[in-house]
Amino acid sequence: MRIHNFTKILILAPLFSAYAQSSYTLEFNTKTEPVNYGSIKQTEIGLQFFKEINTKNKLTNTFKYKSTTITDEIENYLLENYDSNYSNTHFNSIANSFEFSHRFNDKTKVNMCIEPSVNFQNTISISDVTILGGMELNQILNKNNSIDLGIKRMTVFGKPQIVPTFAFNHQFNEVAYLKLGFPNSEVSYSSSIRDKFSISNDFIGSIYNLNPPIIADDLSTITKVGFSQMESTFQYERNIDTNWLVNFKGGYSSNKEFKFSNDNRTSEINKTLKNGSIFSISIKYKL
Repeated sequence: MRIHNFTKILILAPLFSAYAQSSYTLEFNTKTEPVNYGSIKQTEIGLQFFKEINTKNKLTNTFKYKSTTITDEIENYLLENYDSNYSNTHFNSIANSFEFSHRFNDKTKVNMCIEPSVNFQNTISISDVTILGGMELNQILNKNNSIDLGIKRMTVFGKPQIVPTFAFNHQFNEVAYLKLGFPNSEVSYSSSIRDKFSISNDFIGSIYNLNPPIIADDLSTITKVGFSQMESTFQYERNIDTNWLVNFKGGYSSNKEFKFSNDNRTSEINKTLKNGSIFSISIKYKL
């Protein structure tokens, strides 16, 4: 019962907060990329709300639902003679991120974030709940340079773990910007107020509980699967008007891996996946 109540709160919280927020963004994203036995297709819908409390404090609430389909059964990666009969494996993720930003002075700002999520295959249980988040400090060095330093609990390597985050930010001029760090790096150029070109490098990952579990060839019981990779992409973003924005992204993914493990992660089986292309389209509506 508690897990169902938790899920309802996770979904309804951003809807209620809309009445208290000053602006919001609705986003739809679809992405596809190849893997060894087929492809991974993802569809994501997100709602983001902003609230400027005062000149020093800001609240951001982001709700996302993501559907991931692997166009072959994931047992193929563990069982040597498994015949999937051209089926597929489907995962769901519901996440609600709450971020509070406080500016101490003109040069120093801190961001604190907590992100409860439910990641499941078929049915939901308490073991599907993951709590992510952390803290990050932004320090302006001069008019063109700043640094970000933080520590967060993330799934960028296919399992929840605490990792440091950092970035060096440089504003070349009004139209060119550089961010160099982990887990995200980017160089961008705006040719006009409507067009933006960027090259990005991102570490991304996720984790799900398997339902039902998989009995591997060595008779171990596999109950979790994590997915991690590094994406190097070129993006083009176009503001159609003051409200609508479209983003096209294409590139290459590397260091791709499935991480299979048991409940307490005492046994882990890592399966390297072939590198491949990525293509995604995002549509955003701002109000």
